[in-house]
Amino acid sequence: MILRNKRIFLVEDDPVNLAVIRVLLTNYGATVAYDHWGDSTLMSMSNYHQSLDLIILDIHLKGGADGYNIFDAIKQISKLENVPIVAVTASDPTIELIKVRQKGFNGYISKPIDRRQFPHDLLTIINGGEVWPS
Repeated sequence: MILRNKRIFLVEDDPVNLAVIRVLLTNYGATVAYDHWGDSTLMSMSNYHQSLDLIILDIHLKGGADGYNIFDAIKQISKLENVPIVAVTASDPTIELIKVRQKGFNGYISKPIDRRQFPHDLLTIINGGEVWPS
């Protein structure tokens, strides 16, 4: 239970990815809150009943939502400004990795997710480290 008692907020619009990541995180002991991204997502994050340990943010969401703009909006909320954020995306890392690093994310994890490595990567980020593809 490597993620026991860790509180993670997941922003993911694909129902299959959402289900897979939620089950995986829960199986490793995390408490997971999630949203597909919408007008109420930032309010849900900031009103979460406990402080968050990590935010997992898909970079390209349906409806033209942009993970980079969402990142900026999250960092404007004082309660969330110090919560680490990891980008999780199926996008080409040769394009997105530079943008993610420049924006200030704490890590980048490519989809499909390596189910064995994923919880270890998240714990590294929660503990103040960073995770970047080789």
